[in-house]
Amino acid sequence: MVDLDETDLKILKELQKDGRMNYAEISRRTGVPSSTVYDKIARLADKGVIKKFTVILDSEKVGLGVSVLIGIDTGAELYRNVAKELCQLDELVGVYGTTAQFDLMARVRTASLKTLNEILNKIREISGVDDIYVMTIIKTFKEEHTVPLGEPMHARSCA
Repeated sequence: MVDLDETDLKILKELQKDGRMNYAEISRRTGVPSSTVYDKIARLADKGVIKKFTVILDSEKVGLGVSVLIGIDTGAELYRNVAKELCQLDELVGVYGTTAQFDLMARVRTASLKTLNEILNKIREISGVDDIYVMTIIKTFKEEHTVPLGEPMHARSCA
């Protein structure tokens, strides 16, 4: 874990709102001098706190309206190998080790049931995959791409 001071948290909160925000605007919103904002962001990036700057796309608008979660059973001895192979599949947007019913969970966004079937077949072919369980997401009520940074806990409504 990297030690973050109050100024780091202020800057990170603003960047999570809008990653394109320039240093002057972050400075204005946080009350931190622009030169300090620049130095802090560079340090946070060097330390790996900021992984990268990117955009968040609307999956449906780019033709990837099918979203599923896949539970994957593996043998304990092949768990890491299976996870590594899953990470090589571009269609998987997330691969997670879990303490739940499944050894691994994967999240897929794809264009159609036909392409989903192709992805599922790729997963089944991975050595060490014992079984898969597919859960189609029919409605997303909440999907955040931010990290809660020391904010007070309060109820948020879902769509």
